Amino acid sequence: MLTSRKTYLPFALPSISEEAIEEVAQVLRSGWVTSGPKTKQFEIEFAHFIGTQEAVAVNSATAGLHLALEAIGVDENSAVITSCVTFTATTEVICYFKAEPILSDVDPITNNITVATLKDTIQSRCKWDGKFLSCLKTGKTVRAIMPVHLAGYSCDMEGILELAKFYGLYVIEDAAHSFPAIHKGKMIGTWGDFTVFSFYATKGITTGEGGMVTSRHSHLLDRIKKMRLHGINRDAFNRPGWYYEVVDAGYKYNLTDIQAALGIVQLREANQFWKRRTEIAHRYLETFQGIPGMALPPEDLDGKHSWHLFRVKIDSEKAKVGRDTLVEELKDRNIGTSLHFIPIFEHPYYKKTFGYESKDFPVAKAMYDRSVSLPLFAGMTKEDEDDVINAVKEVLL
Repeated sequence: MLTSRKTYLPFALPSISEEAIEEVAQVLRSGWVTSGPKTKQFEIEFAHFIGTQEAVAVNSATAGLHLALEAIGVDENSAVITSCVTFTATTEVICYFKAEPILSDVDPITNNITVATLKDTIQSRCKWDGKFLSCLKTGKTVRAIMPVHLAGYSCDMEGILELAKFYGLYVIEDAAHSFPAIHKGKMIGTWGDFTVFSFYATKGITTGEGGMVTSRHSHLLDRIKKMRLHGINRDAFNRPGWYYEVVDAGYKYNLTDIQAALGIVQLREANQFWKRRTEIAHRYLETFQGIPGMALPPEDLDGKHSWHLFRVKIDSEKAKVGRDTLVEELKDRNIGTSLHFIPIFEHPYYKKTFGYESKDFPVAKAMYDRSVSLPLFAGMTKEDEDDVINAVKEVLL
């Protein structure tokens, strides 16, 4: 018998407190609504939270990734290695430079890139001359590795950094899912050459749209600060009078004080949000254990999983129904789901432009056919949890 909720439960929703609303209202009343003192405050408080010297706010994680690549000098003669299981933003920013994205297959359990998958990628798709690593197909010089911490489970940063050091590569972390994750006692945001966070509506904290960049290279962060706002060498609210200089052709990637005000309060609530997501994830892990054909996401034994997503995989040969049927059945019960992610090689643009074929990425292909993200967000009630659990059991048992 089909048991349906009265209202629709999306797979993710932001949690916005009255304190956050009031903080934004104060900015609106102040008359300074674009990048200004609140943005600077947010940057300082975020850097303190992460445990790094400095953070630079931008209007999206996509902008942050773009600026990090620009800062290290990526151009049309460059290539960047990244995961094939990610949102298009990770690879599209490489394409902004007419550079070559070199895709790596992923680990079958975490669906992250690992040292092993990177070594396979380098061996099969790259050439090493003892000094430079280059793309075997195009000859473009590899400049960086971009690991993606999928769902909030951290990649092996120690191993990836060691591999990158051997080949002379930068490491730019796509940490859109990873706030506030910890890896081996250090927060994500303190490992790579750059780390880029997302504050999109469904993320661990939100500014509606927005992002943050951390780096251990202060001179490159200075470059990012200039390039995020037209290449101007001074912040608007901090200029001595009307004078400024444009030092390069930059971009319009700044975060506003309206967004930063929301982010400041969200940052104060971040651990509370994480604790609630973790409670839900652990209940799912306990309750769904042993359901035939249902593979559950792993706990991060090397740190603190952010639990941005709860991704499961459905083996249609062992489960009562396949992934697509489960999605439809949950939809019929007013429960939303999502897929993270359609692999990059499946999208028409990347197939046409770079000639990717799914047979070259067997693990990611199998993931794509089986995975689904169940509802998980801090604002879920106990009744919401019950509805998801009961619906999944009703369909799969």
